[in-house]
Amino acid sequence: MAQHKQLSWTELRVGLFVLAATVLVVLVIFYVTGAGSLGPKYRLRTFLPEVDGLTVGAPVRVDGVEVGNVEKIGIAVLKPGDRPEKSRSIEVDLRIQKSFQAYIRTDSSAGLITEGLLGNQFVEIDRGFVGRELQNEEEISGREEKALKAVVERSADLMTNLSAITKQASDLLDNIKKGHGSLGKFLVDEDAYKHLDNSLGNLDRVMASVESGKGTLGQLVTNDEMFNRVNSVAGRLDTVLQAVQEQKGTLGKLVYNSEFHDRSAPQFRRLPKTTERFLSPQMNTDTSTTRLFFPFLSVFICVHLWNRFFGVSG
Repeated sequence: MAQHKQLSWTELRVGLFVLAATVLVVLVIFYVTGAGSLGPKYRLRTFLPEVDGLTVGAPVRVDGVEVGNVEKIGIAVLKPGDRPEKSRSIEVDLRIQKSFQAYIRTDSSAGLITEGLLGNQFVEIDRGFVGRELQNEEEISGREEKALKAVVERSADLMTNLSAITKQASDLLDNIKKGHGSLGKFLVDEDAYKHLDNSLGNLDRVMASVESGKGTLGQLVTNDEMFNRVNSVAGRLDTVLQAVQEQKGTLGKLVYNSEFHDRSAPQFRRLPKTTERFLSPQMNTDTSTTRLFFPFLSVFICVHLWNRFFGVSG
């Protein structure tokens, strides 16, 4: 009875092994020709100028949706009579799920895209709309992603520039540490440090003197009496200016009264002739006349110019 049970268990294990192997074979078959995501597939090929970074098994996407993977990558074999083209240097075989066949047409194109800036590459297919559906083993047009290459080239130039800037900064810091140049001497030379320390000490003493009210600046900052004097002078000046604006007093009338300007205009027009006579040799001999005429001439010119530029007709 025990021997029969042992034999049955051995047979069971063999059966389980066979079942597992069968399931594995079925899964492999489904992976190639099964249904659903492992459903029927068809193959397309495309030609690209270069595929640096692309590997077998990389995703194939249509407008960002994964529809298959890269099955094979190899150098394109020229057919008899064909001329070599740089844009068709590499042949890439694509395995696409047949359920997406309607989206890949003759007006579609395939190109390499990098995930992020330095990520893995995959094949991106632009969805077609007006062409016919591509059938199994047909060719889909390939395109070169010039924008990506330009970005990579600019990134290389940027890294070169950054490397050069870093080297220059390192050389500059080395020169500063060695005391070369004005900045290096300022940071390394002890005499420069002592001079700066003495200057700061002198400035500190000056500020202390000002705060304690010593000297003219200290009196101006701390003494209320000097502030009151300045404030009083400013107040009186404001009063005088207000009186002038109100046309009070002689100065107010001289500035704002147009009647004085009208009366003085003819004399001002005769001023050149009068000045010429005054400067003549005969006039210069008369000292008393010169002394009387100079004050009048100065006041007249000043008042006229003031009224000309600052006066307001009443």
